[in-house]
Amino acid sequence: MKVQLFQQTSPLKQECEDALICNEALKLYGVCDGATPLIEFQDENGHNGAYLASHLFRQHFESISNVYSLQTEVAIANQLLQEKMQLYHIDMAKKDQLWCTCIAAIHITDKTIEYAQLGDCMIVAKFVDGSVKVLTEDTVKGISKRAKQQREEDRKKGLSVPNEAIFTDKKEQLRYNRYMANTLNGYSVANGMNEAISLIQQGELLRQEIANLFICSDGLFHLEWPLEISAQFVWEHGIKKYLKIIEELEAKQLIHPDDKTAIIIHL
Repeated sequence: MKVQLFQQTSPLKQECEDALICNEALKLYGVCDGATPLIEFQDENGHNGAYLASHLFRQHFESISNVYSLQTEVAIANQLLQEKMQLYHIDMAKKDQLWCTCIAAIHITDKTIEYAQLGDCMIVAKFVDGSVKVLTEDTVKGISKRAKQQREEDRKKGLSVPNEAIFTDKKEQLRYNRYMANTLNGYSVANGMNEAISLIQQGELLRQEIANLFICSDGLFHLEWPLEISAQFVWEHGIKKYLKIIEELEAKQLIHPDDKTAIIIHL
């Protein structure tokens, strides 16, 4: 088994808000992507909520010596995140202030590969028969469109919702989106909310059926390629060549580069 870890910090950020999980003793690997905060909070070491959330998850998964289930471990880390926010007097009722992270993790045993996911960190598997399958759903995709629909529905119900013109401001749009975290029509994310646990996507594969795995944060998404194609390219040509394609696309389309994190596994 060959495992390759890759991470590149966005040139627009002071520190990487993604985190790599690598617990070699347990063959437990994962990618976390902290959501850039909408408030100015920093801890005594200068870290923001995105960094603190993603790295708390990394520390938890790298510190454990056995795994009951990945869902349980995500739930424990999410509870630890809630407790840490409370320690810093973060108001849990204000969802736009919560520290949050997406996560995609796998646990490889002799016979099985278990996976668990929240948000838009993604897992792709190549089976020994040559087929490629995206194991997870990106629940963040389309959130702004769903948020707008939610506001329209709420206005029809007579609920108090700000004028739509306010949401032309990107920050106001993002703030509203955060309130859709871990709701039925929203998106899943680890932000200390108990509701996140029922939204964990999880599954199990037979190890003997899997040839390769690719786990990544959304900074490595190609705008025009489906994730299956991206993963296949990385397995065949390597992450560095794929990165070059992404960076050229970002420059051409004036896209702000995000942190980029990936784990490539050849079984």
